[in-house]
This record gives sequence, structure tokens and C-alpha cells, in this order.
Amino acid sequence: MNPIQSFLSRAFPALHGGALAGAVAGCVVACVVAVLILQALPGKARKAVIAAVTFVAGLFYALEFFLPANGQDENILTFAVPTVGNVTNVLGGMTLGLGVLSLIRIHGANVVKVKSGWENSALLLTSMVVMAVAGIKFEQTLFYRSLFRDVLNSFDAAMFAVLAFFIVSAAYRAFRIKSAEATLLMVAALVVMLGQIPIGQYLTHWLPVKGSYLSLLRLDNISNWLLTTVNAPAQRAIGFGLGIGGLAIALRIWLSLERGAYFEAKADES
Repeated sequence: MNPIQSFLSRAFPALHGGALAGAVAGCVVACVVAVLILQALPGKARKAVIAAVTFVAGLFYALEFFLPANGQDENILTFAVPTVGNVTNVLGGMTLGLGVLSLIRIHGANVVKVKSGWENSALLLTSMVVMAVAGIKFEQTLFYRSLFRDVLNSFDAAMFAVLAFFIVSAAYRAFRIKSAEATLLMVAALVVMLGQIPIGQYLTHWLPVKGSYLSLLRLDNISNWLLTTVNAPAQRAIGFGLGIGGLAIALRIWLSLERGAYFEAKADES
């Protein structure tokens, strides 16, 4: 047991029974009071508090990752990773609850005020309640499986089928031949698609699969070469760029350098 573990075990001993229930209730009350205090603070002070908490939370994972480990591939902070992960899960559950409350507030107002499209809002709220009750009370029954498999999955399939038409429309606009680059893109896409379907493979099935220069002319081989030799490096480059961008955004959020309308508006109001 490292010094930090020893100190925390003495400061926060294991509780059972009524003591545990009292500690949980105290934590809930403390959290509510902290939220109320945070809401009462001026915009600049609230921003400073949130920035400090965000920095400390991110610093934990950074230190746990970079601090040298002992012979068991652990350092002095590794023991706390499961606990911090549980806290993160609790916060995620709270944000999910806020999302549900927001949906109920917005769509409930649409139904009460009979705004345009209130029928869709009423259907959404009804579906949320029915699915939640079915998942909690009837998870192992045919009723829940029917809702999930026969209704929800069917709606998902219908939605993606509709999206397919938008994809075809976007592909048509992208592949219109207006330049040499567009022509090259269209030809490459056509070869790749033909090389992936039986009718396209049949067009050059009479050529040898490998072992001859003629095999290079088979549509399936050309398609595979375009995907693995031409397209894959480009995809890796895009992924590498996205990773750098994600790291930059994570650092800006961790260091509270990101600027948003919410904080700026609150600061102006204060």
C-alpha cells in the first residue's frame, strides 16, 4: 500500500449499514449545496471554479499515465483509476438524465401548447416512457424483445434506407465530371465498386488470378490495389490528422482555453 492509499484508508474508513447510508445521504446533500453555490456565483467566478476542477480532473489521468511505474506496472495513482472511473460513470448518468429532462421539457411544451408537429413530440414522449418501463420491468420478456427487435430495429433499418438515397444523391454531385480530378475520382470509384460485386468480377474472371502480368488487369485485383495501396494511406493520414486535432481540442478543454457562448455570455452578464 503506497502512502496515498494509506492516508485515504485512514481518512475514509470503510463504512457499513447505517453509517454508509448516512455518508451517501451526506454526499448527496453536499453535491446539491455545491451546485446551488455554483449557480449563485458570478459568471467569472463560476468559470474559474469549473476551470480549476476540469484541470485537476485531467491532471489525474495525465499523472497516472506518465508517472513511472513499479514492478507491477502500477504507480501511486493507479489504485484510484477504478474509483475515478466510477465517478465518471456517475457524471455520465447525470448528463443522460439532464438530456432526458431537456427532451421532456421541450417536447412536453410542444404538446401542451399544441405547436406545429406536437403529434411527433407526443409520440416521442410516449415511446420513451414505454421503452423505459419495458427495459426496467420486462427486460427478460417477449414484450421487451419485440419492442427492441421488431420495432426499434425496423425503424433503424428504415432510417438508414432513407439515408441511402441521400448518399446516392451526394455521390452523384461528387462524381459529376467537371475536371480531370473528378474524372479520375469517378473512374476509381467505378472500378472499386465493380471489383466488389459478382457481376464486376465476372467481367475479368477469365484472366489469371495471379502469377502473370495479365492478373494485374483483373477488376478485383485493381479494386484491392486501390483500396489497400492508394486509399489506405490517405485514410491513415486523415486519421492521423484527426488524432492531432482531437488532442489539440482535449488540451484546450483541459486547460480551459476553449471559448464558448455560454461562459462568455455569463461573464458579460456579471
